[in-house]
Amino acid sequence: MDKELKEEIKRQIAEALTGNMESGVKEIVVREGMALEQKEPVKVEIVGTIDAPLRWLKKRVALKRVSEETSHILVDREQMTITLRCFENYHYGTQITGRLELSPVFKKFGINFGKYMTNFEMAELFKMNRSFFENRAVAMNLVTQLQNFKAKVDKDIENMENKRGDRRILVNQVVQSNLPDAFNLQLPVFKGQEKQTIAVEVYVEPNNFNCCLMSPEANDLIHDLTDKYIDEVLHDIREVAPDIVIIEV
Repeated sequence: MDKELKEEIKRQIAEALTGNMESGVKEIVVREGMALEQKEPVKVEIVGTIDAPLRWLKKRVALKRVSEETSHILVDREQMTITLRCFENYHYGTQITGRLELSPVFKKFGINFGKYMTNFEMAELFKMNRSFFENRAVAMNLVTQLQNFKAKVDKDIENMENKRGDRRILVNQVVQSNLPDAFNLQLPVFKGQEKQTIAVEVYVEPNNFNCCLMSPEANDLIHDLTDKYIDEVLHDIREVAPDIVIIEV
């Protein structure tokens, strides 16, 4: 920096100091070097369990950090979400989404996913997750039955044709195995929620005898618990912030 430029900067600083002192400013800080790069405000977007918007509101409303008049709640029961939007007309407004998600252990068992596996793979699955059975003795008994899986197949084939080009093939197959028709699991359906007792059935694929787990009861629970958990959160939100608009989408 040349001498003339330094003198000009000093002159401008002196003028600023004189003017600010007269207006009541007691201190001016002059920093040398490069200033920090100016950045845009941080847009807060959080996805958590279904009660995340409620927990956010409880803290922010108490601290008067949320304006209920410029916030709203969107409820999507098909997607199993509750979304809180604060400062709705501001580009950098806050968005907190609460979501119901199938628990990792529910997915691990593959209930109602139609995910077939060999009897040995299912035996290993039960063995490593026996804490989710009603008792471990039931789990280990199932492991033994799967490891010694036997199936008896009775197959009747009817093959009829005539000289006019018509043909009919009928296959009637009955599989009898040593596996139980159903048993109970105790596991959370949704991530972060309490355990449920669920009756599951072992389905056997007729061609290769691979197995999968199916449960009409679990399917009903998913629908019923979705409404239950969402309604509970919405009720508490109305208690905490009664003036926030709640919209079902």
